[in-house]
Amino acid sequence: MVKFSIFFSGLAQGLQHNAPTSGKVTSEAWGQALSTALGNLYTYTRARPPSRTLVDPLSVFIQSFVTSKNNYAESVAAAVKMAEATRDLDPKAGRSAYVESDRLKKEKIPDPGAWGVKTILENLAA
Repeated sequence: MVKFSIFFSGLAQGLQHNAPTSGKVTSEAWGQALSTALGNLYTYTRARPPSRTLVDPLSVFIQSFVTSKNNYAESVAAAVKMAEATRDLDPKAGRSAYVESDRLKKEKIPDPGAWGVKTILENLAA
C-alpha cells in the first residue's frame, strides 16, 4: 500500500507540474505525469521490471500509454497481460521475494501488488 501512496502522490505532483495553464489536463499531460510518478516511485524502491511486483504492470501501462499516443484501452491490455505474466516471474523484490519461488511458479500465483494495479486500471476504464 505504501508504494501505491508514493505513486499517487507523485502522480498528483506530476499533474500539477505538467498541467496546461488552461486548467484542463490533456492526455499528454497525463502521460508526463504518469512518467513522473513512476520515476518518483523508483526513488523509493529497488523494484524494476521484471521483479514480480506492482512495478511490472505499472511500468508497462505507462510505457504503452506514452508510446501509443495515450491509448488507454491498449495500455490497460498490456498491463493486464503483464500482471498475469507475474505468475511465471522470479521474485526479485516485494512480498513475493519472501516466498519460495518454486511454490509460486508451481501454483501459478500472480503477484498481489501487480494484480491490484491490474484491477485499478481495469476499473478506471469502466
